[in-house]
Amino acid sequence: MLADSLNSLLLGLQEHPGLALLVVFAVALAESLFIVGMILPGAAFMVGFGALIALQALPAGATVLAATLGAIAGDGLSYWLGWHYKETLKSRWPFRARPEMLSRGEHFFRRHGGKSVLLGRFIGPLRPVVPAIAGMLAMPPSRFILANVASACLWAPLYLLPGYLFGLSVDMASEFAGRFLLLLALLAVLVGSLIFLLRQCFLWLVPHLDRLFQRLLLWSRDWNREHPLAGEIPAAILNPQHREIRGLSLLALILLSSSALLLALYEALEIPLFSNTGLLLQNALFELRNPPATRLLDLLARLGEPAAALPVAAVVLLWQWRQGAAQRLALLHLLAVPALPLLLMLLPQGQPPLFSGKLILSLSLYGFLLIALARHLRPRARQHLYGGGASLMLLILFARVYLGSASLLQAGIETCLIGLWVSALGIAYRRHASPVPPARLPAGLLAALVLLPLASLPFIPPAAQTAAGPPAPRFLSQADWLARGWRQLDATRRDLRDARRFPLNLQWAAPLAAIRQQLQARGWRVARRDGAVWFNWLRKDAPLDELPVPPHVHRGHYESLAMFRYRKGDSRMQVLRLWPGAIRIRRADGQSLPLWLGSLSAMEAGERFGLRYLRTRADLPPPDLFKTLLADLPDTVLQLRQRQGENRKTALLLLQSGK
Repeated sequence: MLADSLNSLLLGLQEHPGLALLVVFAVALAESLFIVGMILPGAAFMVGFGALIALQALPAGATVLAATLGAIAGDGLSYWLGWHYKETLKSRWPFRARPEMLSRGEHFFRRHGGKSVLLGRFIGPLRPVVPAIAGMLAMPPSRFILANVASACLWAPLYLLPGYLFGLSVDMASEFAGRFLLLLALLAVLVGSLIFLLRQCFLWLVPHLDRLFQRLLLWSRDWNREHPLAGEIPAAILNPQHREIRGLSLLALILLSSSALLLALYEALEIPLFSNTGLLLQNALFELRNPPATRLLDLLARLGEPAAALPVAAVVLLWQWRQGAAQRLALLHLLAVPALPLLLMLLPQGQPPLFSGKLILSLSLYGFLLIALARHLRPRARQHLYGGGASLMLLILFARVYLGSASLLQAGIETCLIGLWVSALGIAYRRHASPVPPARLPAGLLAALVLLPLASLPFIPPAAQTAAGPPAPRFLSQADWLARGWRQLDATRRDLRDARRFPLNLQWAAPLAAIRQQLQARGWRVARRDGAVWFNWLRKDAPLDELPVPPHVHRGHYESLAMFRYRKGDSRMQVLRLWPGAIRIRRADGQSLPLWLGSLSAMEAGERFGLRYLRTRADLPPPDLFKTLLADLPDTVLQLRQRQGENRKTALLLLQSGK
């Protein structure tokens, strides 16, 4: 369970603070270390450490000190390497092949002098290089130490601060948006990692592509003598003088045959590693499901439908056609994109499917359009276009897995097929097309590429499977429910930080309208969720009953009913929430009543970031918590049970309206 893993991590850090601080020191050192800091995304780790400080899993002062000392040590080691090896650094890996990596740092150091150590600490690509340059150019050790210590003392708290603020917001929003914020953080990590990997590939791989292609061409010529068909594929893709249609057709047939074979193996065999890993991921994402994220990711998943991708392709087709004969080659390759996806759609599949031909068609169109448009851009703009497009495709794949429309295995296979097909088409197009001078894409074209998919969303049905709703109801007799059936239902509304904080301490058998009417007659009020009430967060003198009652999520859904009881002058108010329980109680007279899972909690005012909001009190004993409800509904309560929780006993109130 994701919640259990998160709780275990927080408890482990609290139980072993020395080890946790050692990790902080090591990450800060590696982030500042020569060469290593170019590869390690240490800034992301520092944001994570800041969030752990806010969640009280790491001590604030000691963590800042450990990060500062690690940064000082990392820059110090880098300075020593530059001092020791001097100019020979330029002849060593990786600077022998990429001398510009050092030349930029050297130019920066000569321009700013000793200040470069202080300034370079906050410039990502230069951070691990400038101290080594300072040593290589014999900067006096005393001046370097002063700049090193001063910059580290500024760097550590500044890099921990964003994570600390995020952790505070998670703590404040844990009442209603903790899952949403954690999901956003997960998506940010995924997108950031993808952009980082693409940037590294762009920097390290692109300069060597021509040499790699020439070697592949030489190999294909030798291979073509003995195996003409096999040698046809690389020759058609890489050789500008070779017609590419035959080789691409052969590649499409090979991918189709491989997919058919994989499909047959998938239907015949069940590989535990894939199924268990996919199930583990699905369970983890299930705990993160919440209505705002479900709505947002459903929109993203719809962008993976052909109805959203085809208008984009049509616009680019029209634009390429108007560019004249020089751009007709892109048009022909774009028309070839649907060949493989359409063939894949012809393969019969069972349930669940191994891949989606529609998704492969849409993302293949997006991918090739990125390659065709990037050809007109400068290298830096090309990086941004590739990063943005790849991030969108990653989010579409993630949205399908989150919504249950695809498994982890399915998303992986779709990614491989899309990557192979789009790469082959893109390389063939770029190798056969004539060079064009870099230019800016027309603003009208860019606007159409953004607005057309968004305009198509209302006409695309929601994803096939959204966040799991309540299962089909089961029937229990009233006697069975009171005897042992109540044990079968969830005991807690799982929170990402503390499972005991939100117990489901009510089970109520009655129609929802009857419950609302009965509570309103006793002075309970329905919680307001309109837009105006949220502005009361800004009022420091707002009474408790005018503050918005935050919605809670259980099994991916907000409560069906939220009501509160407040007496003027009290320091807290009671809030009752109800979710469908997937069980109907059959009474002796034959009538069946829906069973609702409920949470009765006390809420008090809290203040953070200048906002006044309601937060749950978890320390009230059951007699105090149930006192008001028992007095209001003496004829409704059937039983008061004791339930053994993970570390303590909790009370459970069983109610039925109209006994």
